[in-house]
This record gives sequence, structure tokens and C-alpha cells, in this order.
Amino acid sequence: MPDTPHHPSTEERAILFALRLFSRLPLGLVTRFGAAIAWLISWFPLRYASAYRVTLVNIMLCYPELSYREATRRARAALTETGRTLAEFAHVWTRPASESLARITSVKGMEALRAAYASDRPVLLLTLHQSSWELPNLLIGPEGPMQVFYQPDDSAALNDIVTRARESTGSTLVPADARGIKAAVAAMGRAETVAILSDHTPKGRNNPIIPLFGYPVRTSNLPHKLIKRYQPHIFFVGCHRRNGPRDIEVYIEPAPEDAYSEDETTCLTAINRTLAMLISRYPAQYHWVYKRLRYMDTGKQQIYQKAVVPYLKQARREDRSLRLSDLPR
Repeated sequence: MPDTPHHPSTEERAILFALRLFSRLPLGLVTRFGAAIAWLISWFPLRYASAYRVTLVNIMLCYPELSYREATRRARAALTETGRTLAEFAHVWTRPASESLARITSVKGMEALRAAYASDRPVLLLTLHQSSWELPNLLIGPEGPMQVFYQPDDSAALNDIVTRARESTGSTLVPADARGIKAAVAAMGRAETVAILSDHTPKGRNNPIIPLFGYPVRTSNLPHKLIKRYQPHIFFVGCHRRNGPRDIEVYIEPAPEDAYSEDETTCLTAINRTLAMLISRYPAQYHWVYKRLRYMDTGKQQIYQKAVVPYLKQARREDRSLRLSDLPR
């Protein structure tokens, strides 16, 4: 029976149109536009500005030492940087990879990664949603076979564009599901490389609760399973913008010793602790829109919903941060 043809929705057509339009405009103009839109959103009422509300709640909970005013300044800066990142995807996904790679002006740690590639052990790369997070994959792709986990989009057309772009320098995308895990296990068995987003929130309840920024959050146990079985070299990989979208520094840093532990809690605690450290190194360039704290030991949290607005207003009146114990959960 032939496949039913896919008819793009109005929203999908709008996204693809914007992608094509932005790809034809200068990168500097595109990123400034994305930043401006995000900055404007941060001034909308909290009840309606969900992206800003999530960003503000995350920052206030993860940095309780900040006053409300300090937290709002950081949240607006972070949302603005997220706007730059999302806008630049139009270039990363539709233009030659060489143009994106030319924006990388500094790489720290490539020698150690290449030495790991030359060994007889596999390599595990732990990445995060930070700054221009599409670029490290393009940079490392040519170094050797690499399976990269990703979350497929609902849009088949957008998936095709993103997949072709991300695989353009040699890596292979695998979905974050049972099929992807099977591919990752096979790659580890061949002493190849697997890349996993370490700040991803897993859906399965069989994943353990591990501290992150002091909060007991659901954390994927896949890295530990691969580490325990294959003892790969482990690196954290990320990047940050130094002086605009054409001055990107990529860092590749070895994981701490505890990340190699056979004990699941010890391993994943070390991973989350390192993740928090890397986020805090460039806090304004992290993707705080991501609802990383939504699954805790007490279940799914309601801390990002509109019901949190009165608590934010109270914190504003008292110029203080939020307390998790005060919020609807």
C-alpha cells in the first residue's frame, strides 16, 4: 500500500518559509533580529511570555543568591542569547557547513580528543544546549565515525533539512529511542564515538533521580550504562560566543574521574555536577527555556505554569529569589 503523501500544515509552511528567508539574509542581521524579538518577549506580562517565565524561574531556582532584579537581568540576557541561537539555525541548517565552521575561531582540547580517537577504546561525548550548540557536531564530525542522539521534530520536511545539515561533515544522527540506543551500543562495540545531550530530560520513569543545581531531577541513565559496559573515554563538549556570532570558541574537556564509576549514582552525580559547572561558566548563553527541572523525586512539577506568576510577583516585591518550597508542585 503506498505511503500517504505528507501535506505540510500552515505552521510548518510558515517555519520553512522563515527558514528560507533568514538563510538569505546576512548572519549578523539575522541574529540581531532574533535577539531583538526575544528581548521584546521578555517585557511581555509573565502570564503570556512563557519562554521568559520559564527562563526566569530556572535562573531564580538555580541561582538563589541572586536578587529578583539581578535574576531578571540575567534572564533577559539569556533569552536574548537564545533568540540569537535560534535565528542562526537558518544559516547552520541551510548553508554550506564550511560557512558555519569558519565562525569557530578557537578550539580547546582537540588534541586530547584525537588521542582518544587513536586508542582502542570508544569515546563518549556529553554535550549541552549552550550558545551555538550546532557547531561542535560539525567540527568533530570529520574526526571519525560518530553516532549523535537527537529528538526528531514533528515536521518531516524540517527533519530532513536538519538531518542533512547535521550529518554533512560525517556524523550520523540516531533518534533518542530504542533504535538509537541499539545503534549507540553497536557503535561502542566498534570502538567508535557516541554523542549524547547531557542536559536532556528522559521520559522513562526507570531513570534515576540525581541532583542538578541542588535539585533531585530525573536524569538519563544511558550514559552510565554505556560507561559501565564499554569504559569509553568521556569528554564534555560545548561552545560559547566571545564577540558575536563569528567568534565562537569550542571546548572539549575530559570528564572527572567519578564519571567513570561503576556506581550509577556516583557516575551521574559527577556528570550533573560538571554540567552545572559548564552552564555557570557562561550562564547567559545557556538555553534556560528548557524545562529541565520539571521531573523531580516528587513527580512532574508545575513550576513553569501560569500559576507561578503570583509567586514571581511576590519575589519582585521583596527583591528576592524563589524558593521551591513556596511554589505549586
